[in-house]
Amino acid sequence: MNKLTILVTVVLVLGASSTYSQTFLGCPERNYKCQLKAAAKALEADPKNPENYYNMALVFQRRGNHKEAVESFSMYVGIPGLKAEYLADGYNNRGISNRKLGRADLAVADYTKAFGLMPNDPRFVANRGNAYTDLKKYDLALADYASVLKLNPRFAPAYSGRGNLYGAISRFNEAIVDFSKAIEIDPAEPENYYHRAVMYRETREHLKAIADYDKYIPMMSGSSAYQADGYLNRGIAYASISRRDQALADFTRVIELDPKRASGYKARAMIYRELKKDDLATADEKKAAELK
Repeated sequence: MNKLTILVTVVLVLGASSTYSQTFLGCPERNYKCQLKAAAKALEADPKNPENYYNMALVFQRRGNHKEAVESFSMYVGIPGLKAEYLADGYNNRGISNRKLGRADLAVADYTKAFGLMPNDPRFVANRGNAYTDLKKYDLALADYASVLKLNPRFAPAYSGRGNLYGAISRFNEAIVDFSKAIEIDPAEPENYYHRAVMYRETREHLKAIADYDKYIPMMSGSSAYQADGYLNRGIAYASISRRDQALADFTRVIELDPKRASGYKARAMIYRELKKDDLATADEKKAAELK
């Protein structure tokens, strides 16, 4: 079996307003066009209200417009008179968008400002640890995770962040321990199953990886892209132990969920080749090449 690439797409960030109920600004949860229009209308009606700048920034962040989010959060934190907790939240969220833009150094500065304002809030140091990991400043990142866990030994995201760090430096068994601890504390968080599965694949414990993907996939029913990642990686795990029929079913499911994902066709083509179904393999290889 040719080697297939491990895919890791989930990024851990801790924002004060990262989750919502079914509506935000009177709009459906994922209707960002409606939310942006509502935020702009509120800002036009009351440009002196800091909350309107904050909500505008959140909409940009949620729809992936991180450059605009940074600009809006910068306006928000520049408003005089904000309470420390609100100002810290603004810096934290600006740090999240800076990190998404690949500006981990600026993210570190933002998280440091947030922590200086609210030194008892572990989110800001955990996020800074993640940014230090991006910068490959692993000693500083480990120190941040340790300080978070000293402050709150059951703060699951610190274990998750440190698990990602251990994975980045190939300390896979230690990563598994940390992700397992995060899952023990917060079993409803899907990312930890996904990342632990990646670590299990690195240690060639493919059945354990498959069990984690089994948990992850139904938890991501609201996102076809993330669910497709789960199927793709579970299919790779199945292929690694020569369970080709199950791998084939998973790669087919990837294509159903995300028909423009070249990696799904490429992976399925490899299984078709092993099954001597060369015509089907050729068709998938052609499709993958077109999409690439």
